[in-house]
Amino acid sequence: MGISILIGIGVFILGFVISALSVGDASQDYSFYNGIIMSILYLASVVAISTSLILKEMKTKNKK
Repeated sequence: MGISILIGIGVFILGFVISALSVGDASQDYSFYNGIIMSILYLASVVAISTSLILKEMKTKNKK
């Protein structure tokens, strides 16, 4: 479970860095879009954690 959380955190941080570099010096007009970007990054990290846990469970069931 620990590695799954690290994968999720890694996805979130990588997405945050990419979005920060792509936005650059955005004014307050884009704060709504920044909120959308952060929620998408959060969902991407949740999906990464879930996928990692599902794949791990599938591997253990195939070994039995």
